[in-house]
Amino acid sequence: MNDKQMLALAIGTLVALGLNFLPTAIAFARRHPERALLARINILSILSFLLWLALMAWAVGGARNDAVINRFVNNRAQRPLLIGLLVLLVGGGLAVTLASLGQMPSLAG
Repeated sequence: MNDKQMLALAIGTLVALGLNFLPTAIAFARRHPERALLARINILSILSFLLWLALMAWAVGGARNDAVINRFVNNRAQRPLLIGLLVLLVGGGLAVTLASLGQMPSLAG
């Protein structure tokens, strides 16, 4: 790789990371009540565009009392289900991304 390609890759990576954390920036700018939780979950969205879309909708939605999220977050018994759903969402997004890039490992062996 020459210097121009390396510079383009570095700039592209920085722009992609900046866009990835856009939901967190919006949540903090709008003083979303769950902005800290949204920021922690946003780290996982590097692996899943679907999760990024969900976080963007949550950050922009601006609902002060999101009943769906609060049902899981505030109920300790429901947290394993929330974590499982996040793992499925991230895993599904990663699988779709890898499949679209032709990098999906073969299960046939």
